[in-house]
Amino acid sequence: MRLRFPGSPQRSHSAPAGGSAAREPAGPPQGRTFEREGSSSRPQARGGITIAAFLASALALIVAAGFALSTGRAYVAADQRIDELLETDAVLSQLSTTTDGAQREDAAPALPRRVADTLQRVRAEREAARRHLADVERAIALVALLAIALYCLAYALLSRSMHERRRLAAEARDASLHDPLTGLPNGRFFAEWLSYAIAHARRHAAHIGVLFIDISGVGAVEELHGKRAAQLMLVEVARRFRASSREGDMFARVGASEFALATPNTWEDRVEGRQLATIAQRLRDALNDPALPPLADSPIGASIGIAFFPEDADDPAGVMAAANAAMYAARRAGRNHVAFNALAA
Repeated sequence: MRLRFPGSPQRSHSAPAGGSAAREPAGPPQGRTFEREGSSSRPQARGGITIAAFLASALALIVAAGFALSTGRAYVAADQRIDELLETDAVLSQLSTTTDGAQREDAAPALPRRVADTLQRVRAEREAARRHLADVERAIALVALLAIALYCLAYALLSRSMHERRRLAAEARDASLHDPLTGLPNGRFFAEWLSYAIAHARRHAAHIGVLFIDISGVGAVEELHGKRAAQLMLVEVARRFRASSREGDMFARVGASEFALATPNTWEDRVEGRQLATIAQRLRDALNDPALPPLADSPIGASIGIAFFPEDADDPAGVMAAANAAMYAARRAGRNHVAFNALAA
């Protein structure tokens, strides 16, 4: 039975597609990419629209509040004029003046006219007060709507800012644990995963197998075709290696032309040793698969070193060092060789 460890990438089941060093492959393995300019431009545009709407709502709220304040003052002024017209002293003064004039025969017609003028002024001021009050009510309703809209936009901006911050933090962590060229886990991720796997294996008396792989011929491709061609070739190498590894294995790029593969839950080291040798052979064959286009017009090979926990070392750094030493032994033996750690041999 094989146990699964957190963070272990899944093997792609898609059919492998070849490509030469001068051809760009369909994409990095596992479908991971760290260049998201196209996808990030749309959220930025939406954020700009939201900010513009927030500023427009804030300006409209200020204008509406100013209008509400001015209409409120106009209503208060109209109400004060009505009170002044209807004050007792002012009415008595008008009646007194009108009565005195009425005692003279030539001023008699002025009495009803003055009373009518006063009532007309009161009605006009009352009508103006009603209009101002209606304007105040509409302005208050508009201010309330704009305040709600402003609150919603502020909440949206705050939520977007927090989401963007979390996204950037996740991308930064993701980028710090993965190789930006191939999309594979990098050396840091591999070391953390190997530490966890060894701790798990130590508790269950299990074994861990590690393959350290060095790709030869990358320098020649870079000299002949340039750095970009060498990078594209490494992307294709990573894709083929991923397709050739087993589900549940951890595969990572740990150097410029170096890869590592760890196999958890190795219960029988002899049987697993043969299985790892088979995997190593499959990885080497993937580099020069006749069914796929050649990786480059120059020979490409792989030197693979294999080490085990706990036979070769009892800690992650020791296991990696043992696998690295075995890889150098394979390199000394020539291109496309596999070697187990000398201490275990």
